[in-house]
Amino acid sequence: MKKTIKCLASICIAITVIVMSIPAAFAAADTTAAKGSFNINGEADIPVGKTIKFTMYLADASTPIEGFEMRLFYDKDYLEYQKGSLKFDKFSVVVYNEKIPGRIPANYSAITNLPDFSSKGQFLSADFKVLKAGKANISYFFTELYGANFEVLSTYTFTYDVTVDDKKVIENAVPPVNTDQNTLDNNQGDFINYSDGKGDGNKSDKHEAVMSENGTLTPYVAEKVQTITKEVTTEKSGKSGGISPSLLVVLIASPLVIGAIVVAVVIVNVRNKKEKEKQDEDKTVEME
Repeated sequence: MKKTIKCLASICIAITVIVMSIPAAFAAADTTAAKGSFNINGEADIPVGKTIKFTMYLADASTPIEGFEMRLFYDKDYLEYQKGSLKFDKFSVVVYNEKIPGRIPANYSAITNLPDFSSKGQFLSADFKVLKAGKANISYFFTELYGANFEVLSTYTFTYDVTVDDKKVIENAVPPVNTDQNTLDNNQGDFINYSDGKGDGNKSDKHEAVMSENGTLTPYVAEKVQTITKEVTTEKSGKSGGISPSLLVVLIASPLVIGAIVVAVVIVNVRNKKEKEKQDEDKTVEME
């Protein structure tokens, strides 16, 4: 009898443990389903919570790069930019603003130590954390990109990789050009962006210009001043924008200099007045 009771008790305990574990199993399955994956640029699925490295390359450039103005776009609802991760390794000084959600404007100009992209080299890289499941793009748009003598670069090839946990999930793909109408209407400069990531000098079957609806160059409209100057970062120095030390010295010193000049003028006038009075007194004595 005792053995039977013990056996029944063991069976009850086992059933209880199994029943209690069922909700936990379903909860775990629901959590996994809820996390899902994120698809970037229609190329690869990445688990939610992972950090990805987006690396953009430039090759076949006909001349070294003297300057550029561009924007790197990302979907802020799905991706979180990792502050300080944007790198332009081959450029001396690049100024950019990483505080604008969804896009990072950047510009560069130099006349010495120009980077050579005649062969494939890293143009930029940036890290993003995947926030939720879905699909979105990381894209770019150049307002200006010029080489020697500040002529618009006409021969080039852009590609990109995406790395997760030191493993490439996308390699040597064509980076999407941003096609938001506001971008096309307000940021078109002399440079023409092409859907295949190539310039006029190396056309391909997919060589289509990405431009505004009217198909002509539209006037370039700069970002609002407060947007650009509120907080910018210099790639090499990492300093935020603001009043330069030299300008600050001028602003402080100017009132002091003006004050000194005024005091000097007053002193000279008083001295001249006293000398004139003395001369008049001497003349009066001589006449007496």
